[in-house]
Amino acid sequence: MKKITLAFALLAGTLSFAQTGKWGIQLNHGAHFGGELGTGLSLNGGVSYSLTKNVQTKLDAGIDYLGDDNLSRMTLQIGADVIGMAKADSKMGLTLHGGVGLLNNGNMIFHDTYLLRGDDMVALTFGVSPTVKVNEHTGILIDWSYAKLYKIDGDLSKYMTGTVGFYYRW
Repeated sequence: MKKITLAFALLAGTLSFAQTGKWGIQLNHGAHFGGELGTGLSLNGGVSYSLTKNVQTKLDAGIDYLGDDNLSRMTLQIGADVIGMAKADSKMGLTLHGGVGLLNNGNMIFHDTYLLRGDDMVALTFGVSPTVKVNEHTGILIDWSYAKLYKIDGDLSKYMTGTVGFYYRW
């Protein structure tokens, strides 16, 4: 765990010298909970593009490990920083986000005819992300997201994730 924390710190410090622009990356680590499969580990990351100073789109990918199950997902989301809209020079932010994506539950019990092995689903995702700006390029964030799943073969129909991570914008 110390090596992972050190790697994130070095990456954030190294990347903080680039020019500010519309593109960004985000890396998060945390927990999957609130679903029918129980709790587990959640890892995700994304690439974002700012439409305006406080509105951005994000292509997000992640994987959740839950015992014998592993959920892989990809979502396209849009988010708005409501604190940034109210107070432009604030170091704090609160992004409300939502979108649609594809999710696959890989488990040996599923033997379907889809391209991916497992239970393929469509997910509607909504969440909130409080952020703290470290400098002009980087920040720390906490993300709580809820996903409602459709086109389900198995037991999983909804779940939540709670993650902590950082973002970098160039």
